Amino acid sequence: MNRGKLTAARRVTVTLAALVALVAAFAIGGPFTLVVTVECLAALAAVVTLARTPAGVREHGVPRAPVWARAAWARLGRRGPPAEVRSSDFPAFAKISSDLGWAPVSQWHYDHGIRPLFGRLLESMLADRHRVDLARDPARARDLVGDDIWPFVDPSRPPSFDSKAPGADLRTLTRIVDRLEQL
Repeated sequence: MNRGKLTAARRVTVTLAALVALVAAFAIGGPFTLVVTVECLAALAAVVTLARTPAGVREHGVPRAPVWARAAWARLGRRGPPAEVRSSDFPAFAKISSDLGWAPVSQWHYDHGIRPLFGRLLESMLADRHRVDLARDPARARDLVGDDIWPFVDPSRPPSFDSKAPGADLRTLTRIVDRLEQL
């Protein structure tokens, strides 16, 4: 077979395969799957076209990209060390991390730092997952949370101003978080 007939046969085969894929996608998954298949075939065609384009060959008469575009492309393609992530970039995370670090120091630190966050999380979890209003039905909330965790998240307990009494240790904090996740 000569090269012309081989190229024509290849084009017909690829076209038929694409049509079969489109018909099968529509028959199996409907219009949405058809659209996804069309997008995949278009991406495949772009990849094949790029792969067949000789690298580094510049056509005559095609202007070079502007300086700013070349600089932007070079900047996008650079492979340096990843940007440093600072806690100041995420102030909410930094506050929660700090509150968790200070919670074991004293009851005051726990009650004024992390306990309000636990209270908001508890209220949200109970409302979303159990349809329990923490303010209206604290007894049901206590049953769901458990008697061992309730004193640490009880919203009706006034905050302590005692900076000498120990706060919640890491094991207790972990139990509280685990219980909140289980709700």
